[in-house]
Amino acid sequence: MTDWDLMVERIQNAMQALDKAHQAKEALKKQTNGETMTKFQAEIKELEQHLRLMKQILEHEADYSMDEIADALGHMLNRETESYHRIPRYEVKK
Repeated sequence: MTDWDLMVERIQNAMQALDKAHQAKEALKKQTNGETMTKFQAEIKELEQHLRLMKQILEHEADYSMDEIADALGHMLNRETESYHRIPRYEVKK
């Protein structure tokens, strides 16, 4: 997966999390209780996590690009072992 694809996926995930947080906010406004507050807090934490992942990618975009180039070269040279990465690999949900 390329950096571009990863960012698109992160943006889509963040937008979905934002929608869920907005729905939880509306439920909290209609009926304020412990359950709706807990749901709202959980949705906000999920949104924050998605935004943090996007921020990390943007702050280290040069590292991602170099690692992607190393992977491409390794693939072209038919290397079976994984190349060294300066940053941790991210799990991609399929």
